[in-house]
Amino acid sequence: MKLAAMKQGEEETIIAFEARLRLEARQCKFKKRWPMTKWGIEVDYTEEIVLDNLVRGLREEELKTKILAMDGPTYSMKSVLELVQAEELGRRSTKEAEGTGMQ
Repeated sequence: MKLAAMKQGEEETIIAFEARLRLEARQCKFKKRWPMTKWGIEVDYTEEIVLDNLVRGLREEELKTKILAMDGPTYSMKSVLELVQAEELGRRSTKEAEGTGMQ
């Protein structure tokens, strides 16, 4: 499956990587119909699958470790994206400061 093999590109932001994963996941249809009622209930697992593959495909092992250390209630797509975006911003700011001779 292509989705499971996807990795974050070297200069790719987490938002761009998430968008690529979602596009691929949409084609896979991660939905299951449970016949619990007369009409059945459809459950969509796309969000969980995308989150799992996003963490697995991160280019930086240190970030994976931080994410996997999150406890249950704080482990969500929103919290993972916020953490990674903050790390990306910090790295970008550090590079810019080093480029201008500031530290």
